[in-house]
Amino acid sequence: MKPISISLDDATGEKLDALAQSQGRPRPQLVRDAIEQYLETETRIIEAIKAGIADADAGNLIPHEEVMAELHARNEAARRASTPS
Repeated sequence: MKPISISLDDATGEKLDALAQSQGRPRPQLVRDAIEQYLETETRIIEAIKAGIADADAGNLIPHEEVMAELHARNEAARRASTPS
């Protein structure tokens, strides 16, 4: 493992302490888990963006009007489904 050092403001440090205590886990483990989760999420987002750009570059696009018509139809269907008869 590669050790790192971070500084937290008092409120964040107190929240971290409270969470660690409530879960019976050490603070470093919570920080490590949070960083790992953040990195996984950001990596997935970046990969999805890259895939979208590659699709656009390849010409795999849907016209704006078509997308908006589909969204409008779905919104109308959801509104009708949630409105009591």
